[in-house]
Amino acid sequence: LLVNRYGPWLDTNIVLPLGPHRSLMIYDFFLSDSFADEMSETELADFVEQSLSASDQVQQEDTLVCEGVQQGIQSAAFDVGRYAPGPEQPVHAFHLRLARDLREGL
Repeated sequence: LLVNRYGPWLDTNIVLPLGPHRSLMIYDFFLSDSFADEMSETELADFVEQSLSASDQVQQEDTLVCEGVQQGIQSAAFDVGRYAPGPEQPVHAFHLRLARDLREGL
C-alpha cells in the first residue's frame, strides 16, 4: 500500500502481485470535503483534472524507474544485496527509522 498526500488531495495505490513479472496497481483518490466545498463546480473540476493528470505523470515516471530496476536486477552485473550503496541510501535510512519506531511503539 502506497499513500500520497498533497495538501487536500490523497491517493492510495495498492500493488497486487500477479506473478514473478507482473503486478496490478489499484488507485483510489480522495479530496478533502472542506476543500471541495469552498470551490465552484468548474474550479473543482479543473482542480481534479489537473491533479489526476499530475498523478498520472508521476505514475508513468515511477513505472519507468521500476521497470529499469527490474531489468537491472536481472542483469548479470547485479550482485545480490539489500540496498544499492548510493541511490538507495535514503530508503535504507527510512527503513531503519521505521523499524526503530515500530520497535519503540511509535
